[in-house]
Amino acid sequence: MKELKENLSALATYAGADTRNAENFPAWSMSDAMRLEQLAMTGTLGSSFYASAKDLTAEAIALLERADAASLAKAIVRGRQEGFIRSFPILGLLYLSQKDAALFQEVFPQVVLTGNDLGDFIDLTRRRRGFGRSVKRAITNWLATKTTPYYAMKYRKQLADAIRISRFRGSDPIYAYILNAYSNVKGMSEEKLEAAYQSCPELAARRKFIELLDEGKNAEAAQLLCEAKLDVDSLTAYYNRFDAKIWRAVAECTPVMKFLKFLAKFARERVDLDKIAEEKITVDSLKRAKVFPFRLYTAYRAYLDALPLCGKAFENKPFAEAFGDEEEKMPKFPVLSVADTLAKVLEDYATQYDWSDFAKYNWVIAPDMSGSMTSPIGRSESLTFSTVAAMFTAFFNKAPMPVAILPWAEKVQHYRLLRQDSVITQMNAITNAVGGGTYMEAPVEYMLAQNKHVDYSVFITDSMEYGSGWFAAWKNTAVNSPGRGLSSSGWTPTGAVRSRKPRRKSTASGRFSAGMIP
Repeated sequence: MKELKENLSALATYAGADTRNAENFPAWSMSDAMRLEQLAMTGTLGSSFYASAKDLTAEAIALLERADAASLAKAIVRGRQEGFIRSFPILGLLYLSQKDAALFQEVFPQVVLTGNDLGDFIDLTRRRRGFGRSVKRAITNWLATKTTPYYAMKYRKQLADAIRISRFRGSDPIYAYILNAYSNVKGMSEEKLEAAYQSCPELAARRKFIELLDEGKNAEAAQLLCEAKLDVDSLTAYYNRFDAKIWRAVAECTPVMKFLKFLAKFARERVDLDKIAEEKITVDSLKRAKVFPFRLYTAYRAYLDALPLCGKAFENKPFAEAFGDEEEKMPKFPVLSVADTLAKVLEDYATQYDWSDFAKYNWVIAPDMSGSMTSPIGRSESLTFSTVAAMFTAFFNKAPMPVAILPWAEKVQHYRLLRQDSVITQMNAITNAVGGGTYMEAPVEYMLAQNKHVDYSVFITDSMEYGSGWFAAWKNTAVNSPGRGLSSSGWTPTGAVRSRKPRRKSTASGRFSAGMIP
């Protein structure tokens, strides 16, 4: 009888489910339009706990093949422009070229923003189809309008490949310099190459920089690099000959995205970065460069990891202050004002965000703090699932609106950090406190027990769940409180369900789940 009751309960929990997920559990299908937008804005084509990268790519390709051209074009442009995603929009562009040539031509420069984008599009096209006239025309137009001396240095190989494939015939001498990336190019001559140096001061400056290095005149080379704003990525072969003066010049003249990328390198080279970082890293500069806040955090961690040479240190806010355990100690990190600058800008990012649409509602943010959340995201060395949960939670806790924070593992833990505590302090408190099992029903049961009424409840989790189940608990909440989350066809979450692949023992909806209790 006990087993019968459990089976009946499970069947009731999944009433209305219309498909099966990768673990053969009941699930709710997502419309093609929703899935297309999700992939375009998240780019989730890598391996996950539930499915391999191969399976997810095959699913994405099937979706792209049946998507209509207009919806596809809209999704990939938004994904590249607003979501800052590369892989799926570029793949979608390839399939758009087969559906609507005119729309493909219009969308191409809105999706292909850099030389790396162009190179990746060419590689995908080479693997999936031939280079027809429409594709070659799009590449030709891009080369004619987007090629600059900076791109010629930074993306020389990619642009050279594009020129050869599209048979582009530009009259500007800069194209001769690009093609010279290959040896034995037909029609190439020293005169054409010299004409490129004469017409492009940036190329001439790069050549002069290398000559100064060869002569051991590093101080002059550093001054030239800064004055000419040379692209350091095109000089990787010469890094072993850079000294501190040259690295400081790189720090002064490099764009903010690259500055963050090289921050740990600058620290190892003992470059004094305090003033440079303060001037270069601002919320406005990050927004102009389309840099996500997570890039700030990865730079922050990389910078601290590169500074065992610094004697000054601080102790992270201990677990005791955040969650009440007086015995737990947090690790200590060395600190310089560069780290302080990064932490401050993270703070500014959160407080300057336009929260007006969110402020209309009451929120619960429920970050998963179980042990599995320490798993890395992709190949990242510093970003884990707990990092995502921590930053999302900290940002919402800084927002000027009613927000309840309910961290949970086997049970809900009391979140004692205040809104005025920094984003970094809150993130450290969460990421250093993860551990235990995943009982997604815990926040739901807590809200029910506390009679907590909110507009939106956001669960941030990898859904590697072992409890009695989020769906079952939420449905019981709806049954016990008529009108909450119920529809004529049975229980459905009135918010967005972000994924749909629970683990074998899970009754949760997927990796990142959200729902709303009115």
